[in-house]
Amino acid sequence: MPGAPDPVAALHAARLSGRALPAFPAPVPATLADAYDIQRRLTAALGVPVLGWKVGRIPPALVETLGAERIAGPVLRIAELGGAAGEAMVFDGGAGAIEAEVMLRLRAVPDADVSGSDDGARWIDDIRAGFEVASSPAPDVHAHAPFGIVADIGINNGLLLGPQLDLADFATLAVETRVEGQPVGTGRAIDVLDGPWGSLNFLLGLHRRGIIELAPGQWISAGAITGVHPIIIGQRAEASFGAAATIACTAVAETGFRS
Repeated sequence: MPGAPDPVAALHAARLSGRALPAFPAPVPATLADAYDIQRRLTAALGVPVLGWKVGRIPPALVETLGAERIAGPVLRIAELGGAAGEAMVFDGGAGAIEAEVMLRLRAVPDADVSGSDDGARWIDDIRAGFEVASSPAPDVHAHAPFGIVADIGINNGLLLGPQLDLADFATLAVETRVEGQPVGTGRAIDVLDGPWGSLNFLLGLHRRGIIELAPGQWISAGAITGVHPIIIGQRAEASFGAAATIACTAVAETGFRS
């Protein structure tokens, strides 16, 4: 319908400007198909290469209805964590969170489902400890989960890549996340649904159906290990991956997406 409202325009403008919206722009998608359509159009409008894919969870109460446990969103920013804490860009007045995750880099796109680490090693050429920065200009985006989250590029606002992890044990490392020095969550990647390889298989399913497009060199942020932890500007987050790695970042204000 000519002149009908389209959330893509409002989300695009907010991400370019770095300014929060008063609420998620109408109409909020009501199906996953509609949400992924908005995601594709918003990604195209931002006009940069897709560097990877984040994987998130669908609220348990909706899993049976939707017939899915996970959602995906494109990664459009990646930064390496050096010796000092990195910067996690979040929307001032929007939604902001930090998630400790394992990051897998695709050597090639698998031609069949990955059964485990031995099989996975054929397709992955790097594994890192890292943070997913989850932030949206819409402060109420979580009230519209999972549809609003999918539509707003999975509310991914970048990956922060830390040290390499060993293929043999990366999924079983005990991970703890702290915000402002206070523990906020613990867990292991292997215990999040069917683990990181399940996340990869989920993305492969979307790829085969033409919903997303995987490519060699892309990073996969395999799912929040200790939970989704709200963070506001000025706060510092740390995550320990057993004795293998400790990473840190500080939340800073989003200044606007740059192509």
